[in-house]
Amino acid sequence: MTVIERNFFRLLRAGINGQPEDVEPLSPWKWRRLYQYAVMLGVNDYIWQGLETCRDNFYVTLVSPQLKDKWNKQVVRDSESEEQATASLTNPLLDRKLQAIIDRESSKEETPTRLLLLNIVEHARCILNEGISLSLLVEQHQMLKEAANKPDFIDYDKLAQWISQLHMQLMADLQGTLLCLLMKWKQEKVPFMKKTLDKTALQLVEELFSDSQLSTDEWYFTQKDDQIFVRTHNSQAMMWHVSHSARFSGLYPSEAITNFFRSFANSLTHIEE
Repeated sequence: MTVIERNFFRLLRAGINGQPEDVEPLSPWKWRRLYQYAVMLGVNDYIWQGLETCRDNFYVTLVSPQLKDKWNKQVVRDSESEEQATASLTNPLLDRKLQAIIDRESSKEETPTRLLLLNIVEHARCILNEGISLSLLVEQHQMLKEAANKPDFIDYDKLAQWISQLHMQLMADLQGTLLCLLMKWKQEKVPFMKKTLDKTALQLVEELFSDSQLSTDEWYFTQKDDQIFVRTHNSQAMMWHVSHSARFSGLYPSEAITNFFRSFANSLTHIEE
């Protein structure tokens, strides 16, 4: 990791745990870059909290007042535009199983066990399409942290059954590995993972800060004049998406194929009439 990325995760952990971490010196340009990463990766509020937690660190005191003011204003804007996503799968058979799990207790109060499952499912879809979702990873971290203090908070036996029914153990293992790598969890403290996938996790972390990964929202097609063929609005972004989907499809093969073609079909909706 670069010094920017190391500081990024130190501030992220400091923000979610409320415990100061050592921060390395950064130039003004690198601090601005770290701020940009925080905004683009959807964890600006946690990074800001990390700055507040580490405010006595000498190198944090060197962040310019102008950047801090900009940072704080962006946190306010982010909080006003938060949206809740609904977990689903593109594979019809798997999605029916998922919806059955959701509906089985629909009349009851939402349980932490089911919330953790939906988080894992949503993150699996995100990993197939875009890469790591740090906001979802933080949610997992917070749920596991609460469960560590409340033995009956999460029913890990039931969660394991659901993960098995949805054929997503490898995705659960990968997300557990990311918790160990980025949030400093011990493997034995992440009950839903069976093995580590260090190589795959490191590949995803490397992608996390790449410009190509951050531009996947531009992956769609437009029609040009009267030509039969369509082209991407951003061909580099599309090629990144194709390559990414192919490399990580083995993590969830029963979902990956339908997920890719659903993304492809959605892109066609951007064709001009």
